[in-house]
Amino acid sequence: MYTEFPFLSAEYAAHPQPFWEKLRDSDPVHYAKDYGFWVISRHRDILEMLKDPHTYSSAGGPGGGLTAGNDGAPEKDNGGIGFLPMIQNDPPEHTRVRSIFANAFTPKRIAEMEPTVVAIANNLLAEIHEKIRDGRDLDLVDDFASPLPVYVIAQMMGIPLSERHKLRMWSDSLAIGADEAYTLEQKLGSRKQMTATLSAIISKARDKPQGDTLISAMLNASEKGENLHPGEILGLSKLLWLAGNETTTNLISNGTVFLLNNTEVLEELRRDKKLIPEFVEEMLRFNGPVMGLFRNATRDVEFRGKAIRKGDTLWLLFSSGNLDSRAYDAPERFDLHRRNRNHLALGKGVHFCMGSALARLEARVAFETIVDLIPYMKLSFENGKRIPVPVLSGWIKLPMSISRNAIEGAP
Repeated sequence: MYTEFPFLSAEYAAHPQPFWEKLRDSDPVHYAKDYGFWVISRHRDILEMLKDPHTYSSAGGPGGGLTAGNDGAPEKDNGGIGFLPMIQNDPPEHTRVRSIFANAFTPKRIAEMEPTVVAIANNLLAEIHEKIRDGRDLDLVDDFASPLPVYVIAQMMGIPLSERHKLRMWSDSLAIGADEAYTLEQKLGSRKQMTATLSAIISKARDKPQGDTLISAMLNASEKGENLHPGEILGLSKLLWLAGNETTTNLISNGTVFLLNNTEVLEELRRDKKLIPEFVEEMLRFNGPVMGLFRNATRDVEFRGKAIRKGDTLWLLFSSGNLDSRAYDAPERFDLHRRNRNHLALGKGVHFCMGSALARLEARVAFETIVDLIPYMKLSFENGKRIPVPVLSGWIKLPMSISRNAIEGAP
């Protein structure tokens, strides 16, 4: 199905930037009638809405339930994971849940995870080296970008890493971008399996603390005498699993693709790995893992001359705002030394990503681990598959080959 702005088309998925530029210049508060929602594309407008959760509610869910049908037309996703506290809460309930959860998900806890993240990344690199020696097939997503955050968040939550296949199945089949690669029965089975496993871990941790895990910390966290309800702990555990995996996977895979196509940046990072945090930050702006999230209007409002009605859905297009020349100098240029870090990739306002420190840590360690391997990589884009929904930017699969020269002298 053709539309002026074909959000669910392969053309849009591959090269959305020209569509964003046209929106920003000609109709920054655009009503996409074929899809039934508003598209907000300028940086200042997105920022204004993010900072007004009373008018622009998150209760409908971040992805808006949007998937692509067989004909490219939008469909609603009926295979949802259930209500996710905090990300689908508005103030004051959001404020209560977030303040309690913050006592469990502390900066100190994240910083202390660095040795674990490094160990997981090194183990994955060793497995890649083994596959190179054996001549086995490799995939950037399956072999590195996906398992790294999956294993990190599993360890933080106290989910046994011994069941690695199960963990990967949860992550892949329940992702927003999951498509025909998984049957409905597999998706439902993963959801039930994950819910049962998390419920059992929560119950066991409640009866007998299981060490310093996020689930134990949530059970013990309190704010002014208030505790998280049992359903909130389960919902937050699901949110940690889902949000803690897919977005970081996309950041790692997108960043690797970029470096392969921009060798001058790659060589600068190889010469000075202390620049990797700056690379991660500019990558978030330049091609962030989340293109945009949805909000619902709670009242009639006139915005930039457009009449938005109560109940209307709005897509706040973060990635477009991050390329807005009204907010950045030469936004189309990737600038490793850019000083303006006021990007929207991690949200703003009350819903600013609480896992941002963890995502940055995982991405930094990931690129520190593989930046010297990238020059030996070749990616098979023609055999790869992009995430088929416009909420996220990334890959479901991306086959790669790596020259044996990359492991000369490796143990």
